[in-house]
Amino acid sequence: ESAAAIDFVAVYASEALSRAIETVMDDDSRENPPTLATIREALACGLGARLIGDGVLEDDEADLLMPEIEELIMRFDAEALAENFLRYE
Repeated sequence: ESAAAIDFVAVYASEALSRAIETVMDDDSRENPPTLATIREALACGLGARLIGDGVLEDDEADLLMPEIEELIMRFDAEALAENFLRYE
């Protein structure tokens, strides 16, 4: 009865952020599953631009990735596993 409703809401990454997460997850050189912090670091190092160049994302989609990942980190912690936020549609 006293639990907050927000605790029962499932949160998923946007389709664009899910693509970015999958790209990092598919990197064979990774030893550990990526966290939200790992995704933020990859975006800061140009992942969004690479996905635009590969035709995976549009410019306007890539512009929203960093604010979205920052919001997820603020809400769930930087060490949360990124795969838990993938949107499967």
